[in-house]
Amino acid sequence: MVDALERAAVDSGASTMLENIDEIVAVSSFTWHTNDPARLVAERFGMDVSTRLLSVGGNTPQKFVHDASKRILAGELRCVAVVGAEAMYARLLARREGCELDWVVQGDDVPSPLVATNDPPPLTAAEYGQGLNLPTNVYPLFENARRARLGWTIAQHQEHLGQLWSNFARVASTNPYAWIRDAPTGETITTPSAGNRMVAFPYTKLLMANMPVDMAACYIMTSFEHATSLGVARDRMVFPVCGADANDHWLISDRPQLDDSPAMRTLWRALGDFGVNSDDISYLDLYSCFPTVVQSACDALGLDAFDPRHVPTLTGGLTFGGGPGNNYVTHSIAAMAEALRADPDGQGLVTALGWFCTKHSWGVYSTSPPSEGFRWSNPQASIDALPRCASDQRDGPATVESYTVTHGSNGEPERLIIAARTPDGVRTWCHSTDATLMIESESTELIGRSGEIRSDVFSI
Repeated sequence: MVDALERAAVDSGASTMLENIDEIVAVSSFTWHTNDPARLVAERFGMDVSTRLLSVGGNTPQKFVHDASKRILAGELRCVAVVGAEAMYARLLARREGCELDWVVQGDDVPSPLVATNDPPPLTAAEYGQGLNLPTNVYPLFENARRARLGWTIAQHQEHLGQLWSNFARVASTNPYAWIRDAPTGETITTPSAGNRMVAFPYTKLLMANMPVDMAACYIMTSFEHATSLGVARDRMVFPVCGADANDHWLISDRPQLDDSPAMRTLWRALGDFGVNSDDISYLDLYSCFPTVVQSACDALGLDAFDPRHVPTLTGGLTFGGGPGNNYVTHSIAAMAEALRADPDGQGLVTALGWFCTKHSWGVYSTSPPSEGFRWSNPQASIDALPRCASDQRDGPATVESYTVTHGSNGEPERLIIAARTPDGVRTWCHSTDATLMIESESTELIGRSGEIRSDVFSI
């Protein structure tokens, strides 16, 4: 983080940039746990500044752009640096080699400046009880629901996923900061192998966010006037034009359609109210922890997610560019700044999300300052007013709405997790560990088939 901040300061072209920063914000790390990491960064530079720690969520780096923009315009903040880093790859190597990590930590007497969050639990007891404990087990449910809705066969679905993610891999191959740059083919990406095991059907490792990376990034924000006074050249400046934040229905069980994101559509309409339209967007970096969320965002934007001529990423995404925990979007914001500097007439959109396609933050950038100043929207009330799905744990007849099969580290199937609907339309969660049914459901469509639930166990 120190290195990234130093590089960002040099990149600004202002020789006194570091000494003019009055707040440092650290993105919460998955791998390094110390009370106030931003304070350690400040101490390395001899700074006496206020510090903050962003709470959990891949949406937080973009959301903070919106928060900081409002504070800077209100005169509450002059200049802020956002830093973040992960070293999960190094940690895994250390464990494998039996090495003790000597990462610096602070004493318990150092208070944590963690930004308060009122996030409720992300899952219900029923969802947890059936195995929905990780994003890797949840997002495949959305993906398979999409396949059924679009009428694709399982083979066609795999072909589409391979095409989408190989497009991202090709972009990563040209990104000098990307973690995977060998541009695997679509078939390689979707086919299970020794190095690319099936994690949760239909997702192999190469169809998921790549968390074991060592990556850091930083961005610095200040006002136009202050940047000018520091000597930042006009062609180094990139402006947040407008942004919007909102959540989908917090609980998966409440969402009427598992592969849909009303929040994404609502945020795009909110940006449209600020005068943004798809024809003006030259550069996109869509959050890409899993293919399903890229497709949902493209649906909201009215774009073809699979078009190889217009791939909606600047980095290569969280699989190939790298998925450094909560900090990916700091990298995509930095990549957007570079793209717009090279094309001053362009405009860019960065999207970010957290939890289970739950928390969303979308922001528009340009090298031209917005004529009406930065504008922000929070259309949460309109999303909260949307219908919710009834859910309950029930025994009896049910029809499969979506499913996934989770696999162990040895590649073998372990659990079939099912979202089902009762005859009266109530969603209920169930599972099976029947080996035959698990294997069959990865080659033959299970969605739409009826069965019986007894004590949360599904059978046909």
